[in-house]
Amino acid sequence: MKSELKMQYLNLKLKIGGMVARMQEYQGTLLQKQAELDDLQQKLHTKSEELAKSQRRLKELEKNFKKSDNFAKIVASTDNTAVPTAELKQKLEEYITKIDHCIDQLRNP
Repeated sequence: MKSELKMQYLNLKLKIGGMVARMQEYQGTLLQKQAELDDLQQKLHTKSEELAKSQRRLKELEKNFKKSDNFAKIVASTDNTAVPTAELKQKLEEYITKIDHCIDQLRNP
């Protein structure tokens, strides 16, 4: 009977030791996952700030783009003098190119 109890005791001790080892392993994994979560939350916060900044920039560019519509009207309504019309058209093309470039950059962060 004593030997039987001793065997049960040793068997339980072995099982408890295995459970403790698994628990420590899970705690280590939990700490690692918590660190990863914190890192990902920080990255999300950074990206959210970048997105908000880009959206503000987009609104600013849209306002500037609306101003460029006035340039098109100016170009169309000027007299048929070759030099001013050519210069205005060139400036208008520069603005459109810059705006298109900015819009592409905002779409592809």
